[in-house]
Order: sequence, then C-alpha cells, then structure tokens
Amino acid sequence: MFRHYLPTKLLFGWSSLERLPEEVNSLKLDTQRVAVICSPSAVAHGTAGRVAKMFPSSEVEIFDSVEPDPTVENALSVLNSVSRFKPTLIVAVGGGSPLDVAKAVSVLLENPGSLESFIGVPEPFEKPGVPLVAVPTTAGSGSEVTPYAVLTDRKKLRKAPLISSYLYPKLAVVDPELTLTLPREVTANSGVDALTHALESYLTQRRTPISSFYSLEATSLLLRYLPKAFGNPNHREARTKVMFASTLAGMAIADAGAGLVHTLAHVVGVLYRLPHGLANGLFLVPVIRFYGLSVKDDLNRIASFVGLNGAEDFLSELERLLTFLRIPRRLSQVGIPSEDIPKIASMAMAKKFLMGSLPKIPTERELIELLQTLV
Repeated sequence: MFRHYLPTKLLFGWSSLERLPEEVNSLKLDTQRVAVICSPSAVAHGTAGRVAKMFPSSEVEIFDSVEPDPTVENALSVLNSVSRFKPTLIVAVGGGSPLDVAKAVSVLLENPGSLESFIGVPEPFEKPGVPLVAVPTTAGSGSEVTPYAVLTDRKKLRKAPLISSYLYPKLAVVDPELTLTLPREVTANSGVDALTHALESYLTQRRTPISSFYSLEATSLLLRYLPKAFGNPNHREARTKVMFASTLAGMAIADAGAGLVHTLAHVVGVLYRLPHGLANGLFLVPVIRFYGLSVKDDLNRIASFVGLNGAEDFLSELERLLTFLRIPRRLSQVGIPSEDIPKIASMAMAKKFLMGSLPKIPTERELIELLQTLV
C-alpha cells in the first residue's frame, strides 16, 4: 500500500511565467492584496517587479528580505512585515530560500504560535495558510511541489523542515527561462541538490512506485543535462531538462523524503554556513558507498536506467560529474576541521527520526569513520 498526494497545480515550460495571471484566475484565487516574497536578487534581476506588474488591479507589495539558508529570525522578520500588509495571496519568487520562507509565512499568518515549536513536527497546523503561488528561479530545491519549508534555528543549532500538507503551493509556475541568469556556481550547487533528492528518495525504505519513477527520470536527466547547463548557461534545452528534473525530484522527496546525505548537509550548513547543494555534493558518494550491499540492487537498477554498467560504473560517473561541477571532495576544502568530526557525527545522530527509513542505519562510530574518509 502507498499514498500519493500532490495538490499543487503545475504549469511548466519556457516563458510559462507570462501565463501566471491566467492560471491564478483559473483557480479563483483572491488577488486583492498580493505579497511578493523574494530575496534582493529577484528584485535586481527584475523578476519580482515583473510579477508585481502582472496584477495591475491589485494592491501589490514586494518583500525582498529573504536571506540565503534562512533562519527562524529571518522568517519571523518577513512574517512581521507581511502580516501588516494582510495579503490575500502570496507569490514566492526565487530559489528554495524564498519559497520556504513564503511557505512558512503563509501558514503562520493563519496559525499563530511559536515557529520554533513547529519545526520538525509533522502536520502541526490546524488551518490552511494564505494561498501561495511558487515561481522558482533555480533548479534544485523542488520546494514548489513539496510539503516542506526548511529553516535554520541557530539558537538550537539545527536545520530542519516544517512539515505539513498545508505547505504545498496552490500553483507552481516553473519557467526554465528564469534560470538563464544563474551563475555557474549556483547552477552546480542547486543541480546537485536536485540530484541528491533524486537519489536519496530512491534509496529509502519510504519510496513508492510513483516516487521511484520520479527519482529515476530525474537522475537520468541530471546526469545528461546538468553538465551542459553548467558548461553553457544559455543552453536552452539543458536548462529546461534540469528544471524539469528538479521538479520531478521535488515530487519524489514529497512522497519518500531524503536521507543521510541531507542530514549531514543540514548539520554542516548550520555549523559552517555551507551552501546546501555543495554540502550535499560533499557527502553524496561517501554516504552511498557507506550503504554498501544494502543498496547494490538499487544502484544496479539506477545504472541500467541511465545506460551504465552496474553500481560501480554509476558511482564512478557520479564522481566524474561532481568533479566537473567543481564540488569539493574534502572537509578541509570547505573549512571543516577534522577535529570537529565527532561533533558533526553526534549532531547527525541526534536526528533519530530521520534514520528509520535509511537502507543502512549508522552507529555514531560508523558515521565518524565515514566522515574521516573525507579528511
């Protein structure tokens, strides 16, 4: 038995942003007061202003203070500003950070309480939030089709998601053209995030027949097209395929969740403020190798699907891709001292609720040994 739930209406395609007003009207969403939530880069690139102009009969305000890898404090600051505006509709524009903050703001406007107390608790909200439209401008997080909103709580040194079916956007407009302005580094890091979603959602005990299809197709597309998008940012077909893969991978983790790679990436993200996709890339191959025989059959199936000859050939291809994308392979390359390994392992092991669906559950000693391979 398995369950699949995706209440988000998806519009995908080149220049699909132009149809945003039409799609909003088709859903009969109230556009009287529209809050556009984004980071400063969405304003600088003109995307936020472009969206705002699509609602000429509405009162529109842009809230552009979302930070990279947003903290609880950042989300509450945005919430405070948006609450005074009293929006009837929220449009989130940007990468995973603006989308996640907007999702948090959406539900908190209708569900008063301590944001910190909601983090990591499944389905903590009693009521739906203010209707939300997601317009992703990076190809990585897949947040436009997930029930998660990841935030960092620096007081408790943890990075974890809000988890609620009310966090699904009403509408996702996924326009690959918006990724043309991404720097190479962001293309690489966000693409590796999507690839990690695809692989971790396939190598989990929670996967379903539907999520498996999403995972395999996303993996195949990213192996083929992410190098092309990285090599030539103006490659229209590559940008389209990578964006589609990111959305598919988001659908996969919505059903199946992620795994140990994300757990470790969240820990080092909090401690050292590493970009999330880069941290995923650092741990991706070592974690899969740690899983060993427990995922051999799964890796063989992935390899067959993408046209490679078995598990080891697939892992070698993965390593070549990460090297090509200039993803660091050693802790020292990203400023993580080896003496911090026990602390990282201990913090990861504290996330016990994430461990149950892993193909191989590590002990703390095994996690330390895994991390030591990256010294």
